[in-house]
Amino acid sequence: METKVPGPGSQHGIYVYNPEDGGWRLHRVDGGALDPKELGDGVVVVYFDNALCPACRLQDRYWLEVVSKYSGDSRVKFVVVLCDWFSQNCSSKAAAESFNHYRIGASPTIAVFAVKNGEVVYKEYLEGVRPSNIIQLYIDRALKAYTS
Repeated sequence: METKVPGPGSQHGIYVYNPEDGGWRLHRVDGGALDPKELGDGVVVVYFDNALCPACRLQDRYWLEVVSKYSGDSRVKFVVVLCDWFSQNCSSKAAAESFNHYRIGASPTIAVFAVKNGEVVYKEYLEGVRPSNIIQLYIDRALKAYTS
């Protein structure tokens, strides 16, 4: 169990936030790309993080603010997909496949999905460093899609 946002020094893989203890658990390192449907219905917010990316270290602060704000909302799930540098430098097959599957070519990238009745009903991507208020707008739009 990680107690901070996975990043430099962390094992490559897919991490899921656990609001009960405020930590991150390694969801998996092997297998195929992350499918937001595997986490159940709700809003799934995925941070594609490269450990060697200076801009990602700037994004971490805003990411933590957003995770903290929504940590009490069971409809919102947070995920970090971590490699050193996209799929080209990644020891996790699942994380590398996720970068490839979602065609992540900018770092950092945050993807926001709404899953309703087992289907993705909303999907948007934010590329580059984004402040917490912008990320929150996308999450709120996804929540609206999920609840309508």
